[in-house]
Amino acid sequence: MKLIVAMSLIALCLSGCSSYGSGPTTASRNDGARLTDDEKHRLYTAALAASESPLDSDVFKSVCKKIEIFDANGNPNDNYLGFATAHVEWAIQSETEQFKREINTKEKAREYIGKYLP
Repeated sequence: MKLIVAMSLIALCLSGCSSYGSGPTTASRNDGARLTDDEKHRLYTAALAASESPLDSDVFKSVCKKIEIFDANGNPNDNYLGFATAHVEWAIQSETEQFKREINTKEKAREYIGKYLP
């Protein structure tokens, strides 16, 4: 439950950033385009769990860039709000509980990111 609240607060905070909604980018798609939605949500969940303060975490920003919800400068892009909304829905599904248990410490979350981040 804490994780869902934290994700919602992060989504709310980041949606107010000045770069949100600044228009589409012309950059080519990167490795994040090859990830499934489930893989993106797992990486995002692990990035949230890897730090007490995800917004200040380089790991969180790196994951968000790779899953294409942050721009190259580490700011939310046009994909962020839609992803964050879908992520809340993903996170409350009972099927995600096992995964959350697998990354229930910062160390396990970082290990997951190191293993699965493209």
